[in-house]
Amino acid sequence: MRSKWRRKLYFLLNPRSEYEDSDDEDSIGNQDGEPDKSSNVQTFWNIFNANQGVAVLTMPFVVKCGGWLALLSIAGVAVISNYTNKILVSCLYDYKNGERYRARNSYMDIGDAFSGRYGRTLVHFAQIFEQMSYCTLLLILSGSILEKSFPHMGLQRSDWTAIAAFMVLPNILLKSITDVSWVSFVAVLIGQVVYTILIGFCVWHLPRWETDAVPDFDISQYGVAVGIIVVSYASQPYMPAIEDSMKEPAKFPQVINLAYLANTGVKLGFGIIGFLTFQEQTKQVITRNIPHGFLHLPINVLVFGLALSSYTIPVYTVFDLLQDVNVSWFPLATLLEGTDRLTRITMFAARSFIISLTLLTGVIIPHFGLYMALVGNFTGMCLAFIFPAIFHMKICYDRLEWHHFAVDTLVAVFGIFGAAIGCHFSILALLEAYKDD
Repeated sequence: MRSKWRRKLYFLLNPRSEYEDSDDEDSIGNQDGEPDKSSNVQTFWNIFNANQGVAVLTMPFVVKCGGWLALLSIAGVAVISNYTNKILVSCLYDYKNGERYRARNSYMDIGDAFSGRYGRTLVHFAQIFEQMSYCTLLLILSGSILEKSFPHMGLQRSDWTAIAAFMVLPNILLKSITDVSWVSFVAVLIGQVVYTILIGFCVWHLPRWETDAVPDFDISQYGVAVGIIVVSYASQPYMPAIEDSMKEPAKFPQVINLAYLANTGVKLGFGIIGFLTFQEQTKQVITRNIPHGFLHLPINVLVFGLALSSYTIPVYTVFDLLQDVNVSWFPLATLLEGTDRLTRITMFAARSFIISLTLLTGVIIPHFGLYMALVGNFTGMCLAFIFPAIFHMKICYDRLEWHHFAVDTLVAVFGIFGAAIGCHFSILALLEAYKDD
C-alpha cells in the first residue's frame, strides 16, 4: 500500500495529474487503480526541476567563494549525488526467490529498514529541518529583494522579510496537493524566465569578462561554496516517488544520468558567466547585482514571485511531515489536521506558528547564501550523502561486492568530514558577516 506521503508527492511532481475518487484509497489517475505513469522524458524534467530552484541564483557566488575548484566541485558533487540517488532507489527493493520486488516506498521507509523506528525518525526530522530551512531561505531572499527594490522606503531588511512572511501566510489555508502542484508549476515557469533573462544580461556584458578574476583557493570560503552546492543537489528524498512514477523504472539510471548532466551544465555555465560578469562584486544572490535601470525592477519582481511561489512546496511538506509524526509528546502533530471547526482553528494556528518560526529564523540569520551553506553542510550532507551510503551498506548487504562497500564508505566519510568542516567554516562566515553588518 502506498504511504500517504508518497501519494501526495506523486501529485506534487506531476501537477497535471488529477485524483479521481475510487473505492481503493491507493487509486491514482485512472480507473483500474494504477497511477498515471511518467514517460522517460517527463521523468527527466522531474529530476531536472528537483535539482534547480533558487539555488541556481547562488552559483556565481559559489564561484566567488571557491574559484576554479568550486567549478570542479559542482561536477564532483553532481557525480556523488547521482550515485547516492541510485543506491537510495536500490534500497527500495528486495529479492525473493530470485525475483526483484518493491518492498519500500519512501526515504522514511528506508530509514525504518535500516534501524526501525529510530532510523525512520532520524530521516523524518532531518527532512523537516531541511524543508523549514528552505522556507526560511525563501523569506530571506524575499526580504533582500524588497530591500534592494525599494531602498527609499526607510525599512530594514527584517521589516521586508516580515512583509514577505505576511504574504505567504495564505499557505495555512492549503487543502490539497492540487493547490500546491499548480503553484509549483507557476514557480517552474517563473524560474525559467528569470534564468533566461539573467544569462542574456551576462552575455550582453561579455566585454567585461576577465578569466584571471577568478579568486585563488581559500579553505574558509570553499567550505561555504560546498555547502551551497550540496543544497542544490539534495533531491534524494524525492527520488523514490519519481522512480515509482516511471513507466519504465528499469531505465531510471539512464534517465537520471542525462538529467544530472544537463543540470550540471546549467549550474556550471550560470556560475561562471555570472561571476565573470560581476567578479568581486558578485552578491550572494546574483539578482542583487543587476544595476538600476529598465531590468532592475522587472527581474526583482520575477524573483520575488519565484521565491513566494517556491515557498508553498516546502511549507506544505512541513505541514504533512509534522502531521505524520507519531509521538505522543509532540502535540503540534495532532493540531495540523482536523475535521470540526475548533480543530481547524487550532490547525491554522499551528500552521501560522510554523511560518512564524521560519520568519524568526530569517530575521536572526538574514544572509541567504551563508545560511544555505550551513543547511547544506548539515542536513544536506546527511540526506544526500551520509544516510544513503550507510543505509545501502546495511539494507543491501547480501548483494553487494567489496568495491560497493568501498565506494559507499568513501561517500559516507566524505559526507561526515564535509559536514564537520563545512559547518565550521559556514558558522565562521556567518559570524564574520554579522560583524560587517
